[in-house]
Order: sequence, then structure tokens, then C-alpha cells
Amino acid sequence: MNPIKEGFIQSGRYQFFYRNIGQNGPAVVFIHGIPTHSFLWHQVMTFLGDRYTTIAPDLLGYGQSSRGPIEDLTLHSQAQHILSILDQLGIEKAHFVGHDLGGGIVQILAVNNPERVISITVADGVCFSNWPLPTVVSMRWPTAPEFEPSPLIIQQMLRVGMHNQKMLTADIIEAFTSPFKTPEDYKALQLAAGALEHHETQVLVPHLPFITAPTTILWGQYDRFLPAYWGLRLHQAIPNSRLRILPNCGHYSMLDNPQLFSNELISHLQQLSAIPNVIYREIQPSIPLTWKPQLELYKESSAIRAGLGIHPCIVPGNNTVTNRES
Repeated sequence: MNPIKEGFIQSGRYQFFYRNIGQNGPAVVFIHGIPTHSFLWHQVMTFLGDRYTTIAPDLLGYGQSSRGPIEDLTLHSQAQHILSILDQLGIEKAHFVGHDLGGGIVQILAVNNPERVISITVADGVCFSNWPLPTVVSMRWPTAPEFEPSPLIIQQMLRVGMHNQKMLTADIIEAFTSPFKTPEDYKALQLAAGALEHHETQVLVPHLPFITAPTTILWGQYDRFLPAYWGLRLHQAIPNSRLRILPNCGHYSMLDNPQLFSNELISHLQQLSAIPNVIYREIQPSIPLTWKPQLELYKESSAIRAGLGIHPCIVPGNNTVTNRES
């Protein structure tokens, strides 16, 4: 098993922390969302490290990368910093895997920098106008203690976002709450939350049908933040895509079942190795997607009642993803 290597890279005035496993094969770049950081990917990177060069940076304003007053924390700016990091590592092209905000960033890269992109994988990602979550918005202007940026709200987001609570270990909670334990840390999280606007993905919508990079969309069956309906919409918008609903997983599908997530990602990467110009148009056999009324979801969890928002979604017809061409 390859060891995890950690380091820092300077991009302009800012310092970026990154993790790396493996030095063999094509580069696979993992991009996290809010309120996590590169540790989100450590288990998946371990599965892939023997055959790929895996890299996971902390985005600007998160984890161990530069924080505090920063001019631009938009997704478009983050995308350019990712490319700067790859330039300094001598990586011209890569497979990009993005979760949550990272899902929006990989869409931006596929649209604006296709020459740098071998493929993209969007995992429970922001798209269209499905973000920012009410929880994240509440951090900008907290009106009650439970909305204050703090380790508590991060822990609540993890609990609501994971379907398999047994996988939410003390080590994982500590890893994601440790960067945000002082008033200065809370301010950094508040600044990061304040930079998020859904117009960044809305402007991509007319360009989604023209994404040429092979695209895999992985979505947790029980994602209570960004329901799997959004994965289906994204799949319908990107012609060269396949959608895989991950059973018994929530928003943090790579933590709920890292083996399953890794298997799906490896399948995607291996298909591209076998058939470089593969054309995707695949959606897996039926997996029922239960769209509970928003009121029921609010009743299920005190964390949700405290403001961890669920985007309501209405799916016409029966609530099952079926095996079909679309």
C-alpha cells in the first residue's frame, strides 16, 4: 500500500495543502466541498493509489490551505487555483472527481478548460440552482447559536449527510471539525459560505450539452441535502454521461461506502483506458428513490429541525430511476 504524502504548494499569494497517494498512471484529482477538506478522499485514494497518481488539495479557505480575508473564493477562482497546482506538479491533464462544491468546480473545468480534462466525475454535486444549502446560507448571517459556524454545525451536517451512521467514526468527526475550533476559524468558514452563489453553475447550463469529457455522475440514494433527482437532471443535460445511484448512501457517499464508491470510480477509469473515446449514455437498472415530503424529513432529525436544509424536489411519474436511454 502506498503511503500518503502531504505537502504545500504556492499559487499566487496563497498556500495550498494537498495529499498525494501513488505515482503510477494517470492523475486523478479529487476536489471536496463545504465544510470538508481533502481528508474526505483518503479512503478512496488508498483504493486507487496503486494504479493512479491521486491528488487531493484543500480548497482556498478550507482545511490547511490559506484562510482568512481572501479576495475571491468563488468556484471559478478555485478551479483556476486547481490548475495552477497541477502546473506546479507538472500535470498537464487529469481525471477530475468533485463532491458537493467540487462537483461544480469539475463542471467549470470541463466547460472552460476542456484541454486539461480527461474525464469528470460528479459525486452528489452542486448543479443548476440546487445550492447553497439553507444551512450554509444560515452561516453567513447566523440568527441563533445553532447556526453559528462551529464544530457542532459541521458535526450535524455530517450526521445528516451520512446514511450509514456506523461509518461516522470519532476520527472522521475530529478530522473535519479540527480546522474550525477558534473564533478566527469560524470567521474563515463564514467567509467561505458567503462566497457561494448558485449563478456559478446556472451560467454553465447552456454549455452542459457540449461537454465532451466522458462524465460519470455518482449519487447517494438517500442524499438528504441534494436529492438524487439532481443527479438525474445533470445526466439528462450532459449527453456523454452515465448515472450511477449508490444504494444505501447519503450525501457523503464516499464515506458511507468507500469500497462501493471506489469500485464505481475505478470502473469509470478502466472503461476509458480500454476505450479512450468511449461514449457514455448509461443509467443503471432500477433503484427506487424515495422522495419523502420535506415536512417528514424535518421531523426525522433534530439537526434538520435546527436548520440543516433539504431542497424539496418533485419528480413526475413514479419515483424510480429506470434502465433507459435518454
